[in-house]
Amino acid sequence: MSEIVSCRFTVSGVRSDRDVKKALQSLYDIFADHGLGQAAFEITGDEHADLIVKHLASVNPDPAIIDQALARAGNYRVISTHLHSDHSGPTG
Repeated sequence: MSEIVSCRFTVSGVRSDRDVKKALQSLYDIFADHGLGQAAFEITGDEHADLIVKHLASVNPDPAIIDQALARAGNYRVISTHLHSDHSGPTG
């Protein structure tokens, strides 16, 4: 069984449902190649949103890759990262 964990990225520029859709599409385009799974945004009501990405514990997400994908989608940037911040339990 593999452990699923999540990491959190604070992202600037994602403020609306339209921003979320654009940003997620750009992320999904790169996720399989980098061993990443589900992603979701939590819009916080200020200038930053939280991006939560689930992945296997054996995968180390590269914030630069996430940032590049977001920048291709619009004026979105990773401004901070918290890797492996949450354990979601084993899969199997």
